Amino acid sequence: MRVYVKTDNKNRVIAVNSEIFIKDTSGWVEIDNGDGDRFAHAQGNYLPKAITDENGVYRYKFENGGIAERSADEMAADMTDHRSDIPTDHERLEALEAAFLELAAEVI
Repeated sequence: MRVYVKTDNKNRVIAVNSEIFIKDTSGWVEIDNGDGDRFAHAQGNYLPKAITDENGVYRYKFENGGIAERSADEMAADMTDHRSDIPTDHERLEALEAAFLELAAEVI
């Protein structure tokens, strides 16, 4: 099972998922592959922590071909300097809904 990430324009990881849940991998980058739940259900099992912190700040970045946890300074900069880059709860809910609808369309 292949694992992919999607990043924003600042290389922050904004999504991680398995090939079985992604119909079109355009805009996604393959980062790993293997067997088991970690790979098949990557969205909830691949990363050691949630993709965002309690403030909605993205916790990971894509660099040197892999995922790295962002520093406290990088994350703090999102909170103070770039608040508009952080998705609102509504935007995150819309993204989840879109992902669900895409998955549902594949099943039907």
